[in-house]
Amino acid sequence: MAFLRCYMCKNACGIIATVEGKTVRVAPNKNHPQPGICGRGAAGPYLLTHPDRLKSPLIREGDSLVPTDWETALNEVVKRLKELLDEGHPEYLAITFHDYGKELLERFAALYGTPNLIGHDSVCHGPRTVAARLVLGAEGPRSIDPDYPNSKFVVFIGRNPLEGIVPDIVRRIEEGRRKGMKIAVVDPRKSAIAQRYADRWIPIKPGTDTAFLLSVIYYMIKNRMYDEDFLRRYSNAGLLVHEDDLSPTNEYSDDLLYEGVKGGRRVATAFYLLMKEGEKVYPRLKMITGVDYDDVKYVAENLWDNRPTAVIDDGWHTSFSNDSTYTWMAAFIINAMIGNLDKKGGLVFAKRVRIKLYDENRAKTKRVDKVRYPLTEAAFQEVYRAILTGTPYPIKALMVVGTNLDGRDPNSDMVRRALQALDFLVVIDIMPSDVTQYANVVLAESTYLERDELPLPVGWTLEPWIDVHQKAVDPLYDTKPLWWILFELERRLGLANDTFESVESKVLQQLGISKEDLYSRGCVRLNAELYGVYPYKKELNTPSGKVEISSNLLYEYGYYPIPTYIEKNVAPRDVDEFYLTSGHTLYHTQDSVTFDIPTLIKLAPDNPITINRKRAEALGIKDNDEVEVVSLTTGRKVRCRVKVTDDIREDTVFTYFGFGRHSRGEKFAYGHGFDVNLLISDQLTDPISGSVAQSLNIVKVKKAS
Repeated sequence: MAFLRCYMCKNACGIIATVEGKTVRVAPNKNHPQPGICGRGAAGPYLLTHPDRLKSPLIREGDSLVPTDWETALNEVVKRLKELLDEGHPEYLAITFHDYGKELLERFAALYGTPNLIGHDSVCHGPRTVAARLVLGAEGPRSIDPDYPNSKFVVFIGRNPLEGIVPDIVRRIEEGRRKGMKIAVVDPRKSAIAQRYADRWIPIKPGTDTAFLLSVIYYMIKNRMYDEDFLRRYSNAGLLVHEDDLSPTNEYSDDLLYEGVKGGRRVATAFYLLMKEGEKVYPRLKMITGVDYDDVKYVAENLWDNRPTAVIDDGWHTSFSNDSTYTWMAAFIINAMIGNLDKKGGLVFAKRVRIKLYDENRAKTKRVDKVRYPLTEAAFQEVYRAILTGTPYPIKALMVVGTNLDGRDPNSDMVRRALQALDFLVVIDIMPSDVTQYANVVLAESTYLERDELPLPVGWTLEPWIDVHQKAVDPLYDTKPLWWILFELERRLGLANDTFESVESKVLQQLGISKEDLYSRGCVRLNAELYGVYPYKKELNTPSGKVEISSNLLYEYGYYPIPTYIEKNVAPRDVDEFYLTSGHTLYHTQDSVTFDIPTLIKLAPDNPITINRKRAEALGIKDNDEVEVVSLTTGRKVRCRVKVTDDIREDTVFTYFGFGRHSRGEKFAYGHGFDVNLLISDQLTDPISGSVAQSLNIVKVKKAS
């Protein structure tokens, strides 16, 4: 028996693997704080003997990738990366990934000297992560989370945990429901969570979440639904701000809604100015959002009446609009208004510890995406532009680890042109995804069942747990773990001379735990208080140390510092035009490991466009018809099947992303579904987070001839 993390997606649920002859079986580790196994996890053992998996390193010879040995493959990678070091430009190397391997890749990038380790945030959780940092001093989705089992009322905005699945989050939501939790879902379509759990579904117009939340704020302030004591003590709600340029005075008023004159200039509190932002949109609520005033009243009153055991969920896939950062700033501010931070049943700061695998960061240059978006968590589309244009500086080499760029990023045409234009591309993966076919060198990684991993903090838990990952079987082919590959590159480049054991010892020392105890139990919990820590006993990691309603960082970088609704200049204008929305399917992940598994592709073989029944009838379209979809933002055209339903707005269509694989290396996935990223522009972005405004793309739909 071996303790493992399931890596069939990036959630890394705790599992146990057992071996019976040649058969490997996986099951949930019920002693793990994040137990669970879904359909993807159950299909994982198939990877071991998958006929399409990468079985050895590959190197390019002309138009083909041919098998080679590790010595040859690594020498080629080292030669190319050393050239950049010798030129004095390590920043010309970019590295991208999808969560897995982050700590190891942070180490390699820091030792190599490139700042350009850039993830997928701009098409996923970028806006909520930037907003969490600005308002709460928090980080990504795992840094804060609702205490679902103890919540009485939860609002989900565009999030669907039942398909973008973390099994333990679903378990915790169900526990809350058994105790009487009510749920409201704000989403243009009636998603799985809305269908199964919602007491109220609010079918909002895409791209207008900020206006809705500002209206909720306005209603709550006008009806004095806010915790004055919390806001005075732990937020900058009373900060006096100059009205002419929104510069802070660094003075506070006890009257949270003060407006007046100071030093000859009009001033007002941040809280008053926030109310005024709500006042701008509240009279036009129905026109902007399609939402009723009763929906605002319902959400506001349930949040207030159930405080502090009420919460607006912190979101995940949030790259929807050009003001999505303001959406999530507003959401976090509402949580602060009801005083639920770090309270039982509220929005709780995860007490996870952080580990660091390196001592020195040798990067000296600004990250390529931060030139345009200084506050971004990641805007990888800027790497493609740097490859194609050489500005703000060239990207000449790219390392892609366990992620499929064609299935991940917008404007697939640009993605493919950039990959073809690259001087050097090295891919580290288990399966031959779309991006593999562009590579100069492919380094075949062992499956998660064939490799040990370093001890790590557990991701989706509020308590500080550490777990281990042990291989269940030896590698069946000539493959290596990611840590072995990176440590070997470090050694050959003269960057470091560490081993698995030496880095493991560094991790255990930082955590202050015994190796014997950890490995005998599979996971251990560190001592820490769960509730009532931030911002009560410890300051928040914001410039002020408080919840920031007016963001110091936004002001310093020249942005509007208070959440505001940005008027939209794109919208459907005819009966055959729609907002295009997209999301996660239960059966696949965006990377390479699930789409090519026969059982999973059979369960979800393609990604039909979901369309409202009334609009379908007006266009003469019936369920399962083939339709032609044309993007008005990219000009590209696809064909797909259609799914007709009552559970979506009339002006909106929805589809799942990640389909449309064009790599013939993945034989089961090839040709299934269409590439939604062909229809999504890289030019429509949130100027603060740099995230792609995926739901502001307009498409025309007609029955295929």
